[in-house]
Amino acid sequence: MHILIFINEDEWVEYKNIMEDVIKRSGLDKNLFFDLRGNHDNFGIPVVGGSFDFFSKYSISGQLGRNRSINSVIVETQERKHRFVGFDSTMSIGLRGPTNLFGHPTDQLLKDLDLELSSWNSLSEKAVTKISFGHFPISFSAPSGSGKSLKDVFLKHSISAYLCGHLHTRFGKNLKRHHQLSHHFLSLEKFFQFNIHQMPFESTINCLSEGLPIEEFWEWEMGDWRKSRVMRILAIDRGHVSHIDVDFKSGTRETIILPTFPLDSRFMLTFSSRRNYECQSLVPSSYETIRILVFSVSQVVSVVARVYDSKPGSHDLVLEENMIRHANRTSRGDLYVAPWNYKAFEDSSPNRFWLQIEATDIRGRSTLTELRPFSINGHSVKLSWSWKEFLVMGCQ
Repeated sequence: MHILIFINEDEWVEYKNIMEDVIKRSGLDKNLFFDLRGNHDNFGIPVVGGSFDFFSKYSISGQLGRNRSINSVIVETQERKHRFVGFDSTMSIGLRGPTNLFGHPTDQLLKDLDLELSSWNSLSEKAVTKISFGHFPISFSAPSGSGKSLKDVFLKHSISAYLCGHLHTRFGKNLKRHHQLSHHFLSLEKFFQFNIHQMPFESTINCLSEGLPIEEFWEWEMGDWRKSRVMRILAIDRGHVSHIDVDFKSGTRETIILPTFPLDSRFMLTFSSRRNYECQSLVPSSYETIRILVFSVSQVVSVVARVYDSKPGSHDLVLEENMIRHANRTSRGDLYVAPWNYKAFEDSSPNRFWLQIEATDIRGRSTLTELRPFSINGHSVKLSWSWKEFLVMGCQ
């Protein structure tokens, strides 16, 4: 039997060497690095773990013996737990297209994924933020044998985000989708508002509880590094999840700025944001400061936050605050904060107010973020797609 191998082993050796260098330079434990198999890593592989399975041989997960279809890691702070769950839904036999164009989660994988996402719910009094990652978008993932889907599991656990790849950037740079159960969303919101306004004692319990089945999550497809030179930085700030995609195709980036609060109203979880907003008088507030992360190769000497009030054809500056670097460095970048009166920006419109950050380094170079809309009240901007983006993200 003649087997055609469509994998370049030299590229895998290069990948292994690069990742070892990244681990050495970062000073991080190798166990904190996760990589997972995609459809290109499965071409022409008759047996997982065999001589032609270069993923098992050269990947970090393969070197560490992570041979389960699901792997996870917990990162814990004083206030919260953060659970990251990755899974492999590639076919068990590495066929060529078109079948390998789709992920094939089995009933057993979905059961294990459900169990993995549930395992810390009853074991911790701390709130838990859940992030999942896999190769295939949900629109490119087939149902299991019993008809269940990844979407069912993610909605059940109200994860903050599902990170995926596969489509690269050839179909667009806006391959993101908000998933929710609309009818249940409304009934839960009415239930929550009733408890807030009618039952003061029990409202405190509801605000602190993570048990309410919010049943929504974001799906964020990631651009690829190999051809597009795109990298994503994800931040979790007191339960608020944000991200920025950085394009290195045109060259290196001297300074990278990621606002972590207020959240971009184009990519926020709507019901949980509104619930947090309603609970501000009942729990310690995370709304009282503007917060950003700055990564820079040169010393940063000033960071300024500006808020604009949008009007037809113009943006009027309504707030300008110098930001101060937080003394307690607990992240890989520098955290900057600035106090503000968030109640001044309450508005029913999700795109009335816009945030922009400017950072200046010691060499006088200035870096501006894009203007991004934000909503204190938890209202979101409806995401629009091009026809190509709709074709690959909106169609199941």
